[in-house]
Amino acid sequence: MSAPSEKSVTKDATESGLRQTASGSVIQGDASSVGDSVLRDFYTGAVNENYRLKSELIAKHLGEIGMGKFQWILFVVNGFGWIVDNFWSQGITAIRPPIGNEFTDIAKLSFSSVAYYVGLIVGASFWGTTADLIGRKPAFNATILYGGVFACAVAGVQNFTGFCVLWAIIGTAAGGNVPVDSVVFLEFVPQTHQWLLVSLSGWWNLGQVIVSLLAWVFLANFACDSTEAPCRMQDNMGWRYLMITLGGIAIAFGLIRIVAFKIPESPKFLISKGRDAEAVEAVNYIARYNKRPETLTLEMLQAIDRQCAGISESDAGSIAPAAAAVDPDMAPRGSKLSHMEILKESFRDYNADNYKKLFAGRKMAQHTSVTFLIWLTVGVAYPLYFAFIPSYLATKSTYSANTSLNHTYMIYCIVSAAGVLGPIAAGFCVETRFGRRWMMAASAVLTGVFLFAYTAVGTEAADIGFQCATGILGNFEYAVMYAFTPESFPGPVRGTGTGIAATLLRVGGLAASFVSTYAGYTVVPIYASAALWIVVGLFCIGLPYETHGHASL
Repeated sequence: MSAPSEKSVTKDATESGLRQTASGSVIQGDASSVGDSVLRDFYTGAVNENYRLKSELIAKHLGEIGMGKFQWILFVVNGFGWIVDNFWSQGITAIRPPIGNEFTDIAKLSFSSVAYYVGLIVGASFWGTTADLIGRKPAFNATILYGGVFACAVAGVQNFTGFCVLWAIIGTAAGGNVPVDSVVFLEFVPQTHQWLLVSLSGWWNLGQVIVSLLAWVFLANFACDSTEAPCRMQDNMGWRYLMITLGGIAIAFGLIRIVAFKIPESPKFLISKGRDAEAVEAVNYIARYNKRPETLTLEMLQAIDRQCAGISESDAGSIAPAAAAVDPDMAPRGSKLSHMEILKESFRDYNADNYKKLFAGRKMAQHTSVTFLIWLTVGVAYPLYFAFIPSYLATKSTYSANTSLNHTYMIYCIVSAAGVLGPIAAGFCVETRFGRRWMMAASAVLTGVFLFAYTAVGTEAADIGFQCATGILGNFEYAVMYAFTPESFPGPVRGTGTGIAATLLRVGGLAASFVSTYAGYTVVPIYASAALWIVVGLFCIGLPYETHGHASL
């Protein structure tokens, strides 16, 4: 049978409620085009035409549903992931000084950070890859919960070795937390509100504020002083109280995700696996939740299959419909595969193509390479200063006679609270004509400049002021980076790309841990951090693609 003409293919799609634009995109009825030639040109080779058209159609229907109750609740529930991520990143930093005063088997105190970063590397790689294999939901539901369980367990350790082992396990949870959570949020919001992914990092800074306040309460009142080291456990319970509290909050957050607010699997992931029926149900579940009309149908997606395959309407009856492996929580009865069947199908598709797609075409290869360099460099630059603020502050006695833990954590709380402004400001700035790339570049360079200036301050007021400014700028860049990266990778490899980026971030953090281990809490790591932030700004200018104004594919 000869292939139908382009005219007949367009007619078939139109009869199913769809028609094709001149740019090759599918639209419904007389609605405006959802075609995006920039996306098509940039992602050529990374995704096929079938996925691109379906993704654009789903994005169009999510736009029609709009930003409603489901997305706003998701904004809060998703924020739990950012909060908990900083629980662990700042928690291990906050409890490092009292740990050093209690355990006697410590060779290098910073080895605890090394163990944590090893766990982060494993977690980011594992959860990022599995997000593209078995879906976004497993990591979304599991990482917060088991991280909280092991955080509570840390409070019971009696030696430094056990402390490091448990922190490595917590790291495996934290490694997949924010990378996958950012993907989940991005794939459920309309394009008009993708900027909220930037502001989500404000929750991350809120987590830092919570840790700072709790550390101020527990460590300033229930911790022994360095002059009393080594001290007894009963005289140094503050860090244990802190870990139990943080772990308990994380467990509560995890249960809310699993029990109180269930989400469907991502429709972008589902169409990448050929599970169109479930993708339709996921989109319509959101419509029902928001009390909006259910406009997406399976026939619309099947029309795209026929269009791309060059199959006429008269022959469509002989073609088997797309697989209907429907999410157990959202699906009608009698139309779902078992979890084991879905797992087998997913891992059967696993091969090196996911990694190759990240470098498909010159622009995509340049984009992926520069993005990975940015994450690796930030991974070194950020913790060289930000993760060691409490320990560094404890050594700054040149302009203040008050070097108590109470004073140290008071300053830490001020700096942490100021940092919340960074992501909030970033959320508005990325919607200007400067977009994501230039905002990242400017904030990174300014962070480096302020860090260089910080080393020369001679008064306590100036010290706190520069720390606040640096915190705002650094977290501004961090927020845009965490949003830009999943936005810029296509759905079929979004988890893999974001996971690799997060892995490189943690590799950089591991390197920073070794630097701090052997350089100590001196001005040298701060100089290195400042220089690296400026390098990050230069890398950002080399990014070939701007996500502002484009729906994520």
